[in-house]
Amino acid sequence: MPIETARRAVEKYSEVRELIPSTMGEPLLYSCFNELLDICGEFGIPMNLTTNGTFPGKWGSDEGMKRLLSACSDIKVSTLSYETGGLDELTWRKNVEKMLEHRVATVSLQVTLHRENFEHAEQLLHWAEQVGVNRIKWNPVVFLDCASQELRNRFALPEGAVERLRGALHSDKIRCEGSLYFENSMGSCAVTGGNCTGSSSDCPFAGEVWVWPDGHEDHCPNPVRRWSSSCYI
Repeated sequence: MPIETARRAVEKYSEVRELIPSTMGEPLLYSCFNELLDICGEFGIPMNLTTNGTFPGKWGSDEGMKRLLSACSDIKVSTLSYETGGLDELTWRKNVEKMLEHRVATVSLQVTLHRENFEHAEQLLHWAEQVGVNRIKWNPVVFLDCASQELRNRFALPEGAVERLRGALHSDKIRCEGSLYFENSMGSCAVTGGNCTGSSSDCPFAGEVWVWPDGHEDHCPNPVRRWSSSCYI
């Protein structure tokens, strides 16, 4: 996205509660990320950041982490980076712990629960309690209709796992949230033929505005509507 497009969007919606840099990759690799932080600061809008925990370039330094924490209301660190082989788990944990040392915003974890990691979820919760993570968002894996059977066989949660996890993943020290605790983990808009426009109270994205790189807007980024006919998985 050209930074000019981002600025126009922020100016248009300058009264929003927060800005979420949502990408198909790692937000901290966006070449204009520092400028985006400056724009948010100019309009007094905190950023809500989800990162894979690699903290590339200057963002892995003490000063870089302090910059992120001072500009963000919440930083969610996804476990997918080490689960998919992009980063070893020990380095990932050290990065989370380093960020916690400088914490002035909440530091959260974002976990996609699937067949290959759900048995270790309670262990991850206990570690997060020990190091002082503020919150964990637990989201069971979801598949588009066109997902291959091979993909489903590898990652789909076994029968009964969601109910078991829902009962086990609670803490007195950490806020446990996410779609694990919803009866319908994707929200009703994802299963109604993909025609949601974000106007329904049942839509989990109601009240949000999604701005795309070319500047056009959506009020619901429903994956069924967007990708079901041309699945990239």
